[in-house]
Amino acid sequence: MTERHITHTETLSNGCKIEVRAKILRDGSLDMFIGVYRPDGRGILENKDPSPHLLDMEAAMEWGIEIARKAGNAQTA
Repeated sequence: MTERHITHTETLSNGCKIEVRAKILRDGSLDMFIGVYRPDGRGILENKDPSPHLLDMEAAMEWGIEIARKAGNAQTA
């Protein structure tokens, strides 16, 4: 099995940036990262081991993007 990966980056309306990555490893397991950053680059959230239980890669990405957006949109200037 070859590795597959998806990356989503986005700048929210308040200037916060999000980055979500998902990768299917050669053994079939899912590796993910969720990052949320203030406009000046300071980290709000960096989760290197989120647990999207029983989701395929595309559903896990949607799950991770939603978490990142909620964390980023909760920030005030």
